[in-house]
Amino acid sequence: MDFDTIYNMILTVGMGAITFFLKRSFDKLDSRASRSEVDELKSKIESADEKYASKTELNELKKSIEKIESNIDFLKENTVRNADFIRTMSRLENKIDDLKKG
Repeated sequence: MDFDTIYNMILTVGMGAITFFLKRSFDKLDSRASRSEVDELKSKIESADEKYASKTELNELKKSIEKIESNIDFLKENTVRNADFIRTMSRLENKIDDLKKG
C-alpha cells in the first residue's frame, strides 16, 4: 500500500466520523420542541389549571359536602315538613273557630 491509499482511507474515515456526529446532533435538534410549541404547551397547562381542581381543593370540597350532608340529615330529623305544618295549622284554626263558636 502506498501513501496515497492510506491517506485516502484516513480522510474517508475522518469524514465519515464527522458526518456521523453531525447527523446525530441534527437529529437531536430536530427531535426537540420549538419555542412556539413550548409556549403553546405552557398555555394549555395554565388553562388546565383554571379548569380543573387540585387534590387539596378537591379534598376541601369533599369535606364541605360532608358537612352539608350532615346538616341536611339534621334538618330532616329535627324540622317540620311543609305538609305537616299546614295540617297542624289547619287543626289549630279549627280549634280556634270551635272556641269562638262555643
